[in-house]
Amino acid sequence: MSLFGDDPVRVNFCCPDGEMLRLRMSKDQLLGSWSYHMAECVRRKGAKNTLEGMEVSFLDSKNNQTEVKRKLAKLDKKMPKCGRGLQISRLHTNLYENAANRFRLYGSGYVRILTDGSTVAVDMSSKLVRPAEKVDKEDYCLADTWESNDSYGDDNGTLALSCDPCLEEVLCYFVRLYFIILTDRSRLLIGGRERDGVFVDNIVRIGDKNGDNEVNFEEFESKIVEYLKIAFNILDRDNDGSIDEVLTNEAIKEYSLEFFEQILKNAVEYFDSNGDKSISTDDFISVLRFNDRNEDGEVTIYELIGTSLINLPAPLYTAYTLLDEDQDEKLTVDEMLGFLRRTFTIIDKNGDCNINLEEIVTALGASNLKEDFQLGIKLIGQQYITLAKYFVNGFIAKADKNKDTKVTLEEIIKFADFSFIDRSIQIAPSMGYPNGPAFLYLTGGYERGYGPSNSWREQRERIVVVWLTTLNTFLNNPVYQSTPSTQCGLAGQ
Repeated sequence: MSLFGDDPVRVNFCCPDGEMLRLRMSKDQLLGSWSYHMAECVRRKGAKNTLEGMEVSFLDSKNNQTEVKRKLAKLDKKMPKCGRGLQISRLHTNLYENAANRFRLYGSGYVRILTDGSTVAVDMSSKLVRPAEKVDKEDYCLADTWESNDSYGDDNGTLALSCDPCLEEVLCYFVRLYFIILTDRSRLLIGGRERDGVFVDNIVRIGDKNGDNEVNFEEFESKIVEYLKIAFNILDRDNDGSIDEVLTNEAIKEYSLEFFEQILKNAVEYFDSNGDKSISTDDFISVLRFNDRNEDGEVTIYELIGTSLINLPAPLYTAYTLLDEDQDEKLTVDEMLGFLRRTFTIIDKNGDCNINLEEIVTALGASNLKEDFQLGIKLIGQQYITLAKYFVNGFIAKADKNKDTKVTLEEIIKFADFSFIDRSIQIAPSMGYPNGPAFLYLTGGYERGYGPSNSWREQRERIVVVWLTTLNTFLNNPVYQSTPSTQCGLAGQ
């Protein structure tokens, strides 16, 4: 249905008369791909703006299925200011010229045009109608004459330029990127589909806010921010709404019991597919069903690993019995928290509810780990502590926008310095690799490793004996037979 009228629809034009829009592609250092990150107006002889007075098909603001013929008029000459979040779409000037495109715009799919993979339209209130959203008239502009430095642009048609603020923020950018990968661009994670498996089902189970068995991007991002807030509150030791404590580097060098408890509880929340507040093979039955040798619908640990638990090396079997106290092949939250708290008590010698590298090495030394192995652990540990200090200090300096040495959760969420992330990604793979000689010494991979050796296999066997002996001594600590301490962590609150 088409309607006609005389009142023009006012929109922002990107460039004035005598100038045309130039689009420039640049390489995304994070992804290694090329995309449009720059738009500017440049003078070109004979360039004319033909948008003024152009007759265009608009969408009725109350009924998006109704086509309304109106003319364009200039509201202002204004281009959205953004970088990575620049969105370029081709404007439908005649909604009915291609029924397939119209379906793709308002149906379940989309047409891949330029940066954002969509074609757009304008409604009678001057808003830009994009798939699943509308952009206010102040936040976009139109251009009908343009050029680009890519090899496939046809430089024809009217373009709409807008800015996606999510893509201007580091956290939102990576969360969006991960969500797109997970959903294969379908914009929804849907539970219960066999092709997606337990991984997606678990995300839907913990992220679905409205009970529709689906998770959209807003729900997905909300869950990520929820996890970030938990970590932030743990680091904010004085509860002043800032993690300035990190600047002293103490929060990097030592970790609280609450930190580990929160990781454990959220891991159980995610992997506990059947909601019994425990982790077992039942939670992965869709993945492990091929291990169900007797086809009884259950997968035992014996079926999974191919041997009885009691046949494992003694320290490993002891570790299992300390974890699974009732031997029912289900690790409950209480069982795992009890094991964690006892282990933490053994390591936390000064009782300050935090453990550091020195305390970990000391606890292993008390369990008869040889001094040369203790040295190797110190070397690797110090490497990662130093690397973490470098990245954290740099991040804090960039995130603290008002320079008050207070870094709030909002400043972290809104962090937008992609150049810092670019540099960090270049540094991390090289300097983040474990100290080679020390790592190989501890794992038996170095031909001049621990003790005299006639063969690599003999050397590796000696290394395994060292670690299993230390583990056995550690697990025989009387603390594991006592009631878990409630002094620290969530139990102490």
